Amino acid sequence: MTLGLDGKVALVTGGGRNIGRQICLTLADHGCDVVVNVRSNVAEAKAVADEIASRGRRALAIAADVGDAAAVDDMVARAKAELGRVDVLVNCAARLHHVPFAELTPAQWQDLVGVVLNGPINTCRAVLPLMVEQGSGSIVNVSGTVVFYGTWPHLAAVKAGIHGLTRGLAREYGPRGVRVNVIVPSTVDTVRPVPRDPERVAQEIARTPLRRFAKTREIADVVAFLAGDLSSFVTGQAIHVNGGQYMP
Repeated sequence: MTLGLDGKVALVTGGGRNIGRQICLTLADHGCDVVVNVRSNVAEAKAVADEIASRGRRALAIAADVGDAAAVDDMVARAKAELGRVDVLVNCAARLHHVPFAELTPAQWQDLVGVVLNGPINTCRAVLPLMVEQGSGSIVNVSGTVVFYGTWPHLAAVKAGIHGLTRGLAREYGPRGVRVNVIVPSTVDTVRPVPRDPERVAQEIARTPLRRFAKTREIADVVAFLAGDLSSFVTGQAIHVNGGQYMP
């Protein structure tokens, strides 16, 4: 049984590296044409687009700041013009700012809000009219367990907003054929500019029943499931992908 994604068009924000990159490739493997969005690193986006093209699917590499509503509108308009439609939206663009709350600067806070919360609001506002016109669509937002642990108060605050957005949109747009869900990964094994603290890594793995971090493919596979027809009666849900670390 397939996921029912063949021939559909997906737009993935934060698609240039790590989780976002793998989501782009996994959706392409399941038959999607993909818009690979990055904030500014066009070379990264083009590299992912080339990998998608090698799989026999169409791809667009577009640099656009998701916090800029006008830039997002232009990106979605280009996706519609060149690929014909948008069936799947994955909001994966993120910011971290792992600093104590008292050290968080106003500029860092605005950056968090701009990317993590305003970004999904801007992309959803841009794609929903297309999905409503088509009578179908799936939006998958990406959050994190910080919402439930409260490890970083500022990160927990903006990511909690994603959950509220998900539930509200699911209720409002379900009658018009659009499903909206959010996935909640724990720590994922990704390439980072600064190595993780070994002590913290050991602690996090110790409290995870599966005793390891997630792989990017494991996150992408759940996104693909939520994007496709096998999850056709799933909306407004937070799907935890955390190896049992947090059990709601």
